Amino acid sequence: MARIQRFNPPPTWPRPPEGWQPPRGWVPDPSWGPVPDGWPLWVSERANPRAWGLALLSALGWLALLSLIGVVVSGGRFGAEAFGEVLAREVVAGVLTGVIAWFGRSRWPWWLYPLVVLGFSLLLSVVSTAGRMA
Repeated sequence: MARIQRFNPPPTWPRPPEGWQPPRGWVPDPSWGPVPDGWPLWVSERANPRAWGLALLSALGWLALLSLIGVVVSGGRFGAEAFGEVLAREVVAGVLTGVIAWFGRSRWPWWLYPLVVLGFSLLLSVVSTAGRMA
């Protein structure tokens, strides 16, 4: 939902690197040609337009990996209850990550999604374990 302003060069200008913004006092090279009439040099766009997809895909990846580890470690006795616990934790971690990225004011690189999902997953695991011990 958070929006950012992105520099939008005209078609005759070279494409700048991702995230580049002209510094104060910058002037384009005259050989690039003029800005066409009505061309918006700045456009508004979502900071993380694929936040939900990347967050839930990351959660699915962690679910698959953790389930595989559970099956291997338990010798194939990784039951429905254990899978349900991992599934619930990863879904919640994915949703929390999606919400934070969706409302974030800066663009997230793709690799940040699985790290944040893992962080939430570990936090939820610790809280769950502490709740069972109490």
